[in-house]
Amino acid sequence: MMLELHNVTLGQQLRSFSLTVGDGQLVTITGLKGSGKTLLLRAILGFIPVDGGHISIDGELLTPKSAPYFRRQFAYVPQHLSLPDGYRGMGLEQWADLSVDERYLLLLRKAIATGKPLLLVDEPPQLLSEDTYVLVDRLLQEAAAKGIAVLAVNHRITQNQVRL
Repeated sequence: MMLELHNVTLGQQLRSFSLTVGDGQLVTITGLKGSGKTLLLRAILGFIPVDGGHISIDGELLTPKSAPYFRRQFAYVPQHLSLPDGYRGMGLEQWADLSVDERYLLLLRKAIATGKPLLLVDEPPQLLSEDTYVLVDRLLQEAAAKGIAVLAVNHRITQNQVRL
């Protein structure tokens, strides 16, 4: 799967931003708090429209009508790791008893296990332990090695790093 952003503008945070992520490639996004990292992922998911430029997947434009179709091709790990009270399913019954690190790793592993061709990964707002960061880095690189296109908000992986 090929994800392309061409001169994407999102409000005041992101101006004329371009990026390409292809099969088996891991690209990481870094930037200061409020620089638009999570906003960019939401635009790629089709949750918010771009103010300029365009996003395409395998050469097809992401539009409000095509976004639901494309979202089925993605696996996504969100920034905020919460579930509604009383949630049941997907092996997440003990969610409230898990630490932030355990929640993040659980969601990341489940996202990778879907085998979907594009993985979008945001970082949680809380710091993770050093051991968890090392494991996350390894899991992201393994996913890319399996041919998954990975776009992750991750300040630790320096290869293919894009700063907002």
